[in-house]
Amino acid sequence: MASSSGTGTGMSSGSSTVTETSVLSEGLQITVDERKRKRMISNKESARRSRMRKKKRLDDLTAQVTQLRNDNRRIITRVNITVQHFLNVEAENSVLRAQAYELSRILQSLEELISFLNANL
Repeated sequence: MASSSGTGTGMSSGSSTVTETSVLSEGLQITVDERKRKRMISNKESARRSRMRKKKRLDDLTAQVTQLRNDNRRIITRVNITVQHFLNVEAENSVLRAQAYELSRILQSLEELISFLNANL
């Protein structure tokens, strides 16, 4: 019995060491698991913030594209109006040049007529 008691004591001492090791191991495992859980939560939150930043950037760029397209339409409209005014002025200038040429020829003819009349008087 003494040997059985000695074996029992040895067992209980060995069992105690195993239990302490298990408790320590479980404590470390819980700490490691807790760290993994916190890191996973942190990574998810970081990914969520990253998606939100990307979405905001996309929304900002989409708004900028819309604004630039509107600006472009306004500029094109103004250019078209300016071109139309230019063409109108160019056409009017052409008519005025033709009229000026005709008036110049009439004036030259009248001056020649006056010269002829003065020479014959």
